[in-house]
Amino acid sequence: NKNDVLKLNNDITVSFLAKNDNICGSIDYNEAIFSSENIKLVTDYYTNIIDSILTNDDIKISDIVVLSDSDTHKIIQEFNYKIKQYPVDITINELFEKQVYKTPKNTAVVDGQTKLTYQELNEKANQLAVMLRQLGLGKGEFVGIFKDRDINFLIAILAIYKAGGAYVPIDSTYPSNRIEYMLSNSEVQFLLTDTSLLTVLTELIDKCPQLKSVICLDEVITESIQLTHKQELTVYDQLGFVNLPQDNLEPINDASDPAYMLYTSGSTGLPKGAIVRHDGAVNHIYAQFDELKLTEEFCFLQSAPSSTDISVWQFLAPLLIGGRTVIVDIETVAIPEQLFKVLKSEEITVVELVPALFGGLLEHTSGIPSNERELPSLKWMMVVGEPVSVNWVNKWLQIYPEIKIVNAYGPTEAADDITQFIVDKPLPENQRTIPIGKPLANLNLYILDEQMKLLPIGAPGEICVSGIGVGAGYWKNEEKTKLSFVENPFADASQKLPANRADLIYKTGDLGRWLPDGNIEFLGRIDHQVKIRGFRVELGEIEAFLIQHQAVKETVVVVREENPDDKRLVAYVVPKSEFCHDGSTSSELIQQLRDFLQEKLPGHMVPSAIVQLEALPLAPSGKINRAALPVPSYNQESKLGFVAPRTPTEQIVADIWGQVLKQENIGIHDNFFDLGGHSLLATQAISRLREAFKIELPLRSLFESPTVAQLVENIEKMLTVQQLQLVPTNGLDSDREEIEL
Repeated sequence: NKNDVLKLNNDITVSFLAKNDNICGSIDYNEAIFSSENIKLVTDYYTNIIDSILTNDDIKISDIVVLSDSDTHKIIQEFNYKIKQYPVDITINELFEKQVYKTPKNTAVVDGQTKLTYQELNEKANQLAVMLRQLGLGKGEFVGIFKDRDINFLIAILAIYKAGGAYVPIDSTYPSNRIEYMLSNSEVQFLLTDTSLLTVLTELIDKCPQLKSVICLDEVITESIQLTHKQELTVYDQLGFVNLPQDNLEPINDASDPAYMLYTSGSTGLPKGAIVRHDGAVNHIYAQFDELKLTEEFCFLQSAPSSTDISVWQFLAPLLIGGRTVIVDIETVAIPEQLFKVLKSEEITVVELVPALFGGLLEHTSGIPSNERELPSLKWMMVVGEPVSVNWVNKWLQIYPEIKIVNAYGPTEAADDITQFIVDKPLPENQRTIPIGKPLANLNLYILDEQMKLLPIGAPGEICVSGIGVGAGYWKNEEKTKLSFVENPFADASQKLPANRADLIYKTGDLGRWLPDGNIEFLGRIDHQVKIRGFRVELGEIEAFLIQHQAVKETVVVVREENPDDKRLVAYVVPKSEFCHDGSTSSELIQQLRDFLQEKLPGHMVPSAIVQLEALPLAPSGKINRAALPVPSYNQESKLGFVAPRTPTEQIVADIWGQVLKQENIGIHDNFFDLGGHSLLATQAISRLREAFKIELPLRSLFESPTVAQLVENIEKMLTVQQLQLVPTNGLDSDREEIEL
């Protein structure tokens, strides 16, 4: 009796009644959980399956048709039909020069107290481009940029484009082995850098025989620098280009040539170089002009590290529409008070942050009186890199109802954003996630199964993309390229591509599903790749390095999110038997492993916690049971026991740690990273310590001296040296001796 079944009050009940020659079906459901739209989809897809089987009862399960022709048309045509005419046949450098002609006197870029107009920026880029051409840079060749983000970094990008090349950003904060790999693997013959980084290069040059020229952009070197090893390499300074012609060069590159190559994390321990063309980057920028209704008033905060895809359009997008790029360092972005001050003083109209930084800014603005927290110029808050909570978005819109949230999504391999969802009003409190939106112009998105077949609306599958934004694959890695960049089986619905370009689909490795309204919901990764504070991280790469340590027998790395929008890497290790001793040895081993990883990996890839286990938990299948891994304690007491701060300096450091880590009762032997610290929190802590003690405390010092007592020892040494420095340094002889790289 159906009524008896319904009395069970199930969330959903599917029932069938056979009567004469008919079978009638019905679905009764809880309307608080299921929408009528979704139930209609389920019934349609089910009847499609029944029809497919009745037509051919010998059909293979894999051949059963779930989507009708009209369903397929809706997904491929209606959900993807957004064709726009953008100047994708013109290079970024030529588009910039057109804008220079229109607005030569407009401010193009701001970096602290330094500003350049469009004309000034163009002239400086032209001079450096002339030098690169003279040195022999060819069409489409890679040029390395190894320096901090500043105005010279932007000049370098434009100069490389004007000379016909493509740029490869190499983060100067990376460990030396990673820098060396990127220099060697990219085969760059030209490297743009700063004089302060020449000493870093000294240890790496011998292993990069293809490198011919190093150009320092920041200073004039008073003595010529010669190399003593067998490979010829010349170091140039500003005098090599500041007096060269300022006129535009005749372009030699095309829109189908590479614009940049970014190294992304690789599961084997070696990063992969993803290549993006000019036309893909231009399409992304112009699609955002349309989506966000940007004009000459566009003022973009350039806040992302140069090694991320976000940084590319932050640097360049304003310059193609007459707007303004404002460059700030990582410390400014990481400290909410400083970030808020810049947004207000520089009249930023668009800011793009990862959730961790967005959350910090939100917390700061929530505590400011309403009359002081106004941001009248800000129009768009873009949250990117990883999912953001509904709660945070709603809280932002309560404070700033006029500043819309943009939840953008996209992989490096497809020129950054490929979809986005605009939130202009608070979402229902019971909504689980925020959609990543609909495809940007001139891109097609698909949700596919393992056989590359279209999945119905609501069914989870791999997010795949085709169109002008799809990049040129991975540099010198044909195997990985063939796995991720595959022939498009839906060519009849594909977007128009340049002649002679293969129509490829990029398989993102992300899991998602279509929603009935044509938006996509992001469901996570298919593999073990994750986003940590905007950086793409292969957990396998961290595991590959950990297993190299002599003490490690087995290891697994996971991401934990104990609090909303606070993702942390946690490494679990099983030591070899000869390294298993007492608790003190365990603490020493964990510190050794942390030090080992800091020498091998960027800061954002070093786990916040390393947990030692006797054995990894296994599922019945024999695979590691990640759900059974213990939750790490971020309140671990030092093996020396709790010792309260004894001096004013120790008290100040402990208080600052407490503010940053949101913890109380921090002892002098507590380890910053054992308490849950990570690279972003370390930046915040160091910034506050610099302010408190008025010293230039390097970020590295917290990694090298991770306890309060150790760090205070460093601080007090610096304070002593500072007091003893009675002789001003600006009067010293600035002549420099010849140095060797």
